[in-house]
Amino acid sequence: MKKTHQHFIPQTYLKKFSNHQDGKTYFVDVFDKTAQKYISNMSVTNICVETDLYTLNHLEGDKKYSLENFFAENIENKYPSIYKLLVEEKRAIISADERTFILLTTLSMYFRTPKVLNQLMKFTEKLIKDVKDNTDAKFIDFMGYKISIEGKSFSEIKKEIRETNRVNYIETQFALLHEFVKFRAFDGLVVIELIGEQEFVTSDNPVEIRNSNAQGFNLFDIRNSIYIPLDPKHALFIAPQDKDSIINEVFYQKDNFALHITLNHSVFENAERWIIGTKKGLEQFLKDNEEYTKPANDDHPMLLEFQEKIELITNILALAQEGASNKNTELIKSLKDLKQNHLFQKHIDLQHLYEKFREAGLNI
Repeated sequence: MKKTHQHFIPQTYLKKFSNHQDGKTYFVDVFDKTAQKYISNMSVTNICVETDLYTLNHLEGDKKYSLENFFAENIENKYPSIYKLLVEEKRAIISADERTFILLTTLSMYFRTPKVLNQLMKFTEKLIKDVKDNTDAKFIDFMGYKISIEGKSFSEIKKEIRETNRVNYIETQFALLHEFVKFRAFDGLVVIELIGEQEFVTSDNPVEIRNSNAQGFNLFDIRNSIYIPLDPKHALFIAPQDKDSIINEVFYQKDNFALHITLNHSVFENAERWIIGTKKGLEQFLKDNEEYTKPANDDHPMLLEFQEKIELITNILALAQEGASNKNTELIKSLKDLKQNHLFQKHIDLQHLYEKFREAGLNI
C-alpha cells in the first residue's frame, strides 16, 4: 500500500497528549520552537510527519513502503496495548515479549526522528554555497558520493544530497534500534505518575537519554538513564541495570515536582521544532521554563537535589534485582537509610517506593 504521509512520531502516541477529539481526529496544543509561536488545537495528523521519509525508492512496487509498513504494524498498532499495560492496568509482572515490545515501541521514537538527518543538511548548506560561489566545479564529492552541480539550483542540490543520505540514515537507524533494544534488554522499568496540577509535555524528539557521570555522549553506555513522557501525568523511566539479571517486573512511583520540571526542560532542549501538550500543560510549561531556565550554576540546590534523588532511586532498584527479600541486607539498609534521608518527607515518589517494599513484606 502506498503511504507517503509518514509520521516519525506515532499518532497513537501523540493523541495521549490531546485536548479533545472530533470523530477520529485528535487535537493538541503546540509551541513552534523555531518560529517561537504558540498554536492551539493542531491535529495530530499534521504534526511530526514528513512526505516519503521512510520510502525506499531504490526498491520496486510495495517494497518501497516496507519500512513504513513495519512501523505501522509493529509500533503504531501495538503501542495502545503497551500504554494500557503500563498506565491503565499498571501491570507489575510482565512477560518477556511484553517487555520487548515496551522497549521497541518507546525507544523507536528516538531512532525514527529525522533530527540528525536535518542537522546534517544544515551543515551542508554552507558547503554547497561555498562550492557554487567560489569554484567552477561541475561536481562535488559529498561523503563519498559524486554529485553533479552543473545547471542545478541550490535547492535541487540540497534535495539530492538529502535523498542520497536519507535512505542510508533510515536504514542505519532501523538497525541501531534493534541493537539498542537488545542492549537495554535487562534494564529496570519504572512508570512515574505525576501528582498535583503539573503536567508533562512531549515533543517531536521525545526520548531523553542522559548520563550525568559521562564525558561526551555515548549511546551504548550502560549507565545511561532514559525518560519518555507517556501522557500528561505519566512518564517511563528506563533505569540502567545489571545485564545478567532477568527482570519481569515494572515498578510504579509517584512524583510531585522535581522530575516534571527537569524532564519538561529536557524535552524542550531536545526538540527539533515542536513542543506538544494539552493547553493547560503547555501553557504552564512555558511559564515554568522561563522561570527555571534563568542562569544557574551546576551547584544550584534544585539540580543537586534532583541528582541526589535519582541516585537514591537507581541504587535501590539495582539492589532489588538481587532479590527483594529480607535476606538482602544491603537493600534493607538502603531502604531504612532512605526513610531517614532529608529528601524523604519532601518527595512523594520516595515515600511511595518505600511503601511498596514495606507492603511486599520487607522488615523496614
